[in-house]
Amino acid sequence: MLTLGQAARMTTITATGPGVRHATPDVTDAELRYRTSRAEESLIELKSALQEMRSQGDAWQAKAQAKLLPAKRATLLWWRWRRSTG
Repeated sequence: MLTLGQAARMTTITATGPGVRHATPDVTDAELRYRTSRAEESLIELKSALQEMRSQGDAWQAKAQAKLLPAKRATLLWWRWRRSTG
């Protein structure tokens, strides 16, 4: 984990012209590779969590539809009974 000082140095941006930004030179190539790998791991975890949330949403939708369909069927059966008894 980074210290507060390291984090402050990483967020420092120097400008050499209008709209041009460069990272500070104290960030090493190895540190950038480490950050990239951590970002990729986080992305994988977030994609996995999103997929899980989507599947849970689909499961909830299926449960809700299953609860609604028998209610409609019971109504139809009641009307059939009413017609048959006259």
